[in-house]
Amino acid sequence: MHIGPSLKKKTKTGCKTCKKRRVKCDEGRPACRKCVSSSRVCDGYGIWGGGGTPYGPPQSHRALSVYCTPVPVGSLGDEEQVCFDWLIKRTAKKFAGLFKSDFWETLIFQASAQEPAVRHAVIALASAHRFEQRWDPRSAVSKTVYNERFTLQQYNKAIQHLRAHTSQTGHSLRVALITCMLFVTLEYLRGQYQRGSAHLRYGMRLLSNISASTSHSTMTPKILRREQDFAYNALVDTYARLGIQSAMFGHIPSDMCFTTQDPQTTPYIFSSLPEARRSLDNHLNTIHCLKRYFHDTQSPNNQEMIALQTRILEDLELWQKVYTATITRLETHTTPGRDKTGYILLRIYHEMAKIMASTCLIPHEELEISFDSYTENFITIMSNFLTMWKSWTMPNFQADLTALPASLRNVLEHSNTDSIESSLDILENSSINDILQIPDCGGNGFTVETGYIPPLYYTALKCRIPSVRRQAIRVLRAAPHREGVWNGPLLGDVLDEIIGIEEGIHDLGDPAIGFLPRPGDLVLPRVPGEMRISDVRVILPHDVGDVCIGYRKRVGGEWVCRRRVVQSVGFG
Repeated sequence: MHIGPSLKKKTKTGCKTCKKRRVKCDEGRPACRKCVSSSRVCDGYGIWGGGGTPYGPPQSHRALSVYCTPVPVGSLGDEEQVCFDWLIKRTAKKFAGLFKSDFWETLIFQASAQEPAVRHAVIALASAHRFEQRWDPRSAVSKTVYNERFTLQQYNKAIQHLRAHTSQTGHSLRVALITCMLFVTLEYLRGQYQRGSAHLRYGMRLLSNISASTSHSTMTPKILRREQDFAYNALVDTYARLGIQSAMFGHIPSDMCFTTQDPQTTPYIFSSLPEARRSLDNHLNTIHCLKRYFHDTQSPNNQEMIALQTRILEDLELWQKVYTATITRLETHTTPGRDKTGYILLRIYHEMAKIMASTCLIPHEELEISFDSYTENFITIMSNFLTMWKSWTMPNFQADLTALPASLRNVLEHSNTDSIESSLDILENSSINDILQIPDCGGNGFTVETGYIPPLYYTALKCRIPSVRRQAIRVLRAAPHREGVWNGPLLGDVLDEIIGIEEGIHDLGDPAIGFLPRPGDLVLPRVPGEMRISDVRVILPHDVGDVCIGYRKRVGGEWVCRRRVVQSVGFG
C-alpha cells in the first residue's frame, strides 16, 4: 500500500538544513554529518546550538533577543499575553538580579518561542509574580483565588506539553531542564520551599547525568565544563548558582553540587562581572563540599583535606588580585547603579568565603569560638553593605537625600571604606536603619538570585559582637525582598531565637537605635564560648506554617542535637 506524503511522520529534531530538505538528521555537533558529506552548511539547531561547518566554531545565538524571537502571534489568550508582557518588562529583569543572566534575559524567551512547555511555564511564573507585585488587600480573597487558578492552569499546561518530550534527546532534555528551573522559581515564589527544592534536586541530577564531567573526589564538587553551546552554558550557570545558594541553606546535599570549571584555573583578568561571579561561586561550592565532607568524616589530621584548604585560601587571594585589576578596567566602561552594586556585592561574598574557608576544618569543640578571630572580616562585610546601598540609592534618589539627617547625608556623600579604620568610622556614625528608610531602595518582592541576605545572615549567626550581629539582623528584618529560599524577615526571627538561646535575651531593642560598632564593643565578645550553639539548620515547612531550627548545643561537656520551633513566620 502506498503511503502518501501527507502521512509521512515529520521529524521534530535535527538541524534546520535537514528539516528543510526533509531528511533524517544525525544531530552531530557542531555540524551534522549529512550536511558535511553533501558539502552543505549546517544551519544548526535553533537555540540549542551547533551549526556552521565542522572546521569553524559553532554559530553564536547570543545575538538573538526577546525582540527577534517573539511568541507566535495568536498563540496566546488575552490574560496570557498580559502575563507574557509582564515577564518581559518586570519578571525577567527582576529575577536576573544584579548580574547579566543569559538564562533569564535571553534563553527563556528563545525557548518559549519554540516550546509550548516553556511558554506556559513562564506565563505561570509571570502570573504569580504579577500578583505578588499588585496585591490589593481590599479584594485579597477573590484575587488570590483567581490568580491561583490561572497560575495552576498554566502550570498544568506546561506539564502536559512537557510529557510530549519523553525521548532522551538533547533537545527534549534541555526543554525539561529549562521548564524545571522555571518550576523551581515558581515554587520558591509561592513559598513552597520543599517542593521547589525537590524540583531543583531533580534538575541538578538530570544535568549532571547528561553532562560530560571530570572525575572528582568525594570532598570536591563535580566539574561540568562549559562548552561552545549558549543554551547549555546558561543552564549550567543557573543550576550551579542556585545549587550553592540552596546547599548553604541546607536544602541540597553537598554531593550534588557542581562547578563550571576547576577553581584553580583563575584567569589573568576577568572578561566580565558575571565571569568573576562564576569563579567565586566555584570557590564557594568547593568550600561547602570540603566543609560537609569534614563534618561527615571528622578527620582533623587528614593531609589531603588540609592541602585542599590551603589551595582554596591561595585561590581566594589570587581571585582578589585578579578582581581588583578587573574592576579598574571594567569601571571605565560601566555606569553607576547595577554594575557598581554588583562590584561591591562580590567583595562581600569574597569576605564571607575567606571566613568559611579558614574555618571549614575546625572541629565542633573549637569552631564557634574561632569566629572571634574574624571580627574585622565581619565588620568589612557590614561596611561594604553600607557602601553597596549607597551606590544603589545615590544615583536614583539624590533628591531624597536632602531629607536625611545631616550626619548621615555627610557619611553617604563622603564615605570611604578602603580600610578597617574608615569602615569603623562609617559604622560608628551611621544607622543602617536610616539607610533602609530611603524610599523604594531596590524595590519589593522576590528574586531567585542571591543578593546580600546570605552574607548578612552568616554575619549575624557567627559574629558574637552584640552590636554587629544586631545591626545585621535589623538589615535582614528590613529586607524588602526574598532571594530564593533566603527570606530576610524570617531569618530575622530565626536569629532572634538564636540570640535568645545564646544570650538569654529575646528583645533586640528599638531597631532605630544603635550604631556599628563602638570601640568598646570590639574588646571582648559578649557571648561565652560554652553558651554558643553550632550547626544551625533552618527547616522550612512544606506550606505556610511554623519554621523549625535544628542545632547542636553543649550540655554537660557533650554536644547534643536540639530542635526548636520559631513561632513568628513571614513568607511575604
